[in-house]
Amino acid sequence: MKSIIATTASLLLLCTGAATAQQSMYEGHQDQLDTDDNGAVNRQEYQAFMTEAFEKLDADNNGALNQAETADVLNADQFASTDASGDGRVSRDEFMNRVMKDFAAADKSGDRRLQ
Repeated sequence: MKSIIATTASLLLLCTGAATAQQSMYEGHQDQLDTDDNGAVNRQEYQAFMTEAFEKLDADNNGALNQAETADVLNADQFASTDASGDGRVSRDEFMNRVMKDFAAADKSGDRRLQ
């Protein structure tokens, strides 16, 4: 469990940062992300992992993340950049939009996979 949380935290930090760093992070956690063991993380695997990450971070189960829930993984600037509406909460949609944009940016080949 600690490993999954640590991976989630690291991915969240990378998802609000550089796509090339995200690619490097994938290499260190391929076994947790590459669920079909084909040597790459496809869009669906990544989306499923990040959906689970959101659920784990949403400690009060209200469907949104507040700064306290993300304090261990996002600094104030990262939180603000993910909070597209600026309402002080990161909704599931805002979260998924951010991480999937970052996935697309990390997918340099355009094949919808990270390897």
